[in-house]
Amino acid sequence: MRKLILGSLVAVLLTGCAGASNVSQSSTLAGEWICHSIPTKDKQTYDRVDHFVLKSDGAGMLRGISSIELDKESTLRYLIKGKVKWHSQTNVLSFDFINRAMLPAHSKNVAKAIKQNKALQKQEKEQLDAFYSKSADHVDMPIELKQDGNELLLGKDYATCRRVTEHDKDIQLLNKYFSAKR
Repeated sequence: MRKLILGSLVAVLLTGCAGASNVSQSSTLAGEWICHSIPTKDKQTYDRVDHFVLKSDGAGMLRGISSIELDKESTLRYLIKGKVKWHSQTNVLSFDFINRAMLPAHSKNVAKAIKQNKALQKQEKEQLDAFYSKSADHVDMPIELKQDGNELLLGKDYATCRRVTEHDKDIQLLNKYFSAKR
């Protein structure tokens, strides 16, 4: 769970990175980004898609989906959203979280399985508790800007980010989850 939270924070941080100088780096990072985490075999990071909106005045918003596959038929899914203040300096993207929330977004079958299984209930509680208690209010993430400022690498092979495009399929997926009444 700690890794899910850290992954969420990292994804948020990683999404807005790029540039050379402090001022130009921040202005280069301003805009909308989609980030995909790079899941590891040891499950230190989970499958994540994050959408960051980084404004030139240092304000920012994020939303994303974290997925944890329990088995081939069961996936825990969480929606993450929040507001941040951000800045970048010397290839480090910094976020100060103003608020954030993590909401379960499981399928009906998975939600039913959790309701009937004490071990799954405990796992979910631990994940939610870890998100709120163990995640830092301030996060610094090393970044590397590529492709003339249109691609961003966050952390050390943690996530890859790209600028949002018109009719973006990842944005459509996020809109589907965030517009559903949960």
